[in-house]
Amino acid sequence: MHAEHIPGIESAGADPRATADRWRAGCLDAAESRRFEQAMAADPALAGHARYGRELAQSLQGLPRLAARRGTRTRRLRWGRVLAAGMVTASLAGLSFGLLPALLHDAPGAAPSSSATPSSPQVADAVQNLDFYEWLASHPQALGTEDGHGGAA
Repeated sequence: MHAEHIPGIESAGADPRATADRWRAGCLDAAESRRFEQAMAADPALAGHARYGRELAQSLQGLPRLAARRGTRTRRLRWGRVLAAGMVTASLAGLSFGLLPALLHDAPGAAPSSSATPSSPQVADAVQNLDFYEWLASHPQALGTEDGHGGAA
């Protein structure tokens, strides 16, 4: 629209399209409404905008009736999809808890499991007597000599 200001409208600097929307909605008082209608008669672009807005509003009034006629769609539970989702979940669980640990156990470079046999007799002795070595670490005074005095006998 080429007009910045509608002559005769009190809100100077207001957007003419916004004023047209307010006029169409009935928000203008009687004096402003008469001035806007006079300005609309003088400006064909403003009259076109007001006419377009009125036609659009009339066209949109039918939408609630169309939506009410269409109704709400109900979703049916499709047991085939539920069964397929359950099968996929069960197979993934079986893969992650059953097959993957077996594959990773035999993989090269994998850490040895705790059930593997120790590589030397000293390691086997330490593993069997681990409780004793933990007790000994917390009681360093027991590391004395044979007579139990910590000094030379």
